Amino acid sequence: MADVESQKLCGKLKARITLPMAVDSVILVLVASFLILTELGLLPQVVKRGYYCNDKSIQHEYNGDTISTVTILLSGLVPVVLIWMTEALLYTPSINCSKTESETRCRGSWRETWYWSKSYGRGLITLLVIIGTIKIFLGELRPHFINTCIPDVKCTGDEFVTDYTCTNNDESQYFVRDASKSFPSGHSAMSVFEAIFMIWYLERRVPRLRSVFSIPLVQMMLMCWAVFCSLSRITDHRHHWWDVLAGTIAGTLAAILTCHVGCHNFDASKRKRKTSLYKDHEHKLIASGGNNSANTGTPLHKEEITMNNVIHA
Repeated sequence: MADVESQKLCGKLKARITLPMAVDSVILVLVASFLILTELGLLPQVVKRGYYCNDKSIQHEYNGDTISTVTILLSGLVPVVLIWMTEALLYTPSINCSKTESETRCRGSWRETWYWSKSYGRGLITLLVIIGTIKIFLGELRPHFINTCIPDVKCTGDEFVTDYTCTNNDESQYFVRDASKSFPSGHSAMSVFEAIFMIWYLERRVPRLRSVFSIPLVQMMLMCWAVFCSLSRITDHRHHWWDVLAGTIAGTLAAILTCHVGCHNFDASKRKRKTSLYKDHEHKLIASGGNNSANTGTPLHKEEITMNNVIHA
């Protein structure tokens, strides 16, 4: 009897692991490995950039990071949390919810959170892969390159140096190699992508609320984060202004493509799904605070549902 049950369990597990899932898992592992190796500086620089001896733009002192790499990576989880909070608080399948309906509402909000978070994650990972690839194949000397690398070449005037070796043994090899990967700014690209995606999401998914300033305030804070993060890379002498500009453009384009193509401009009616949990959502709402049968099951216009703080699934 136990063998029969174990065979059934194994059969179910095999049925769940499909070929597309296996392919996605392999791709995810490869992409994650590429990003980790790139961030740790373990992948070699394809092009070794030279420099002019009198180039003042690469002779700044390194004074640390206002926003560290760990901080910017953790900030990528903030939009996921905001999406979950938005869907959990404002996603209501019906105005009058019983205990059973509220559990369904919870599952529905998680489903919506997972859907939008997947699109966000795909866009962000694609952006980081592109930025990492450009750094490896193109790169550029950071503003603190001379003081970090300490080249073994003594030069004067406007001589252009191409053959040199970094002699700085006080810093890690990762940090020394990273001094040649300035273009484009990954911090700027990631922060701008996060800000634009969430501003777009809140504008399209959150219904009209009684509070006039709550959503604009959150959107303003998101944009301030992107601006502050980008400008700090210049003031910290970690990037040139054109590196930040390129990262900002890359993050903006990635966010626009993700919102338009991946999320269909956050229009839930264009989503493809096997089943619609709330397909009769708009026609089976029960007016709150009334026992009149004429108010029960009355079809409501989308604007009326929006006024009741409902996010359409």
